[in-house]
Amino acid sequence: MSTTDVPAHLDDPRLRRWRSVTGGALSAIAIGSLPILLLETQRDELPRHDQWLIDGVNVVVLVAFALDYFVGLWLSPDRRTYFRKEWLELALTISQALVFLPSLASIGVLRAARAARMVRVVGAVVRVIAIAGMASREGRRVLRERATSFALTMAAMTWLSGAVGFTLAEDVGVDGRLESFYDALWWSLATITTVGYGDIAPITGVGRIIAAFTMIVGISVFAILTAKIAEFFTRTDEPA
Repeated sequence: MSTTDVPAHLDDPRLRRWRSVTGGALSAIAIGSLPILLLETQRDELPRHDQWLIDGVNVVVLVAFALDYFVGLWLSPDRRTYFRKEWLELALTISQALVFLPSLASIGVLRAARAARMVRVVGAVVRVIAIAGMASREGRRVLRERATSFALTMAAMTWLSGAVGFTLAEDVGVDGRLESFYDALWWSLATITTVGYGDIAPITGVGRIIAAFTMIVGISVFAILTAKIAEFFTRTDEPA
């Protein structure tokens, strides 16, 4: 983006430098955490170590985007406009903080324990919308300029999304057919690489649709990577 295309509330050398350094990392955090955040809808049915994983992702997202928002607000030449225009970051930060409220119920700080599940679901929906909007800020540029990076990102996203979809569609939980989200991660990895060990398999129609999508994306992504590797080895240097 050229200097003339930068909005007035972002037109500060320090803020542009900050965004150039953090933009890629925030996009990676946003895209990578999106599938994990959907597990909030099934959190209470998952084992403790899966809940710790969700909490860890929540903390990383909260710290990263809160830091980015408040640093941007501090550096912005027009803070009022920044506050009005950059509402997605603020919405994400607030919703990310609210997701920790249900945890306070277990230690007696929050009395409305019955609302814990609703708070998690609403918070997850708001975060999905905000993260999707912010991810699109860098997505088009990455797609144009970095095909290989995009392919790897798509593979990672599909791996995580497939595991989350498997967890939601199949009988995964403390008393379920499979105990942990980590089992779903193993299944998704074996599926996207088309290895398919068969030790874990979907038994529902939705689970099989997720498996088919995961395999198709895996084949496509590895085809792109294979083409790039072949291009690298067959490319000849142009004469000076």
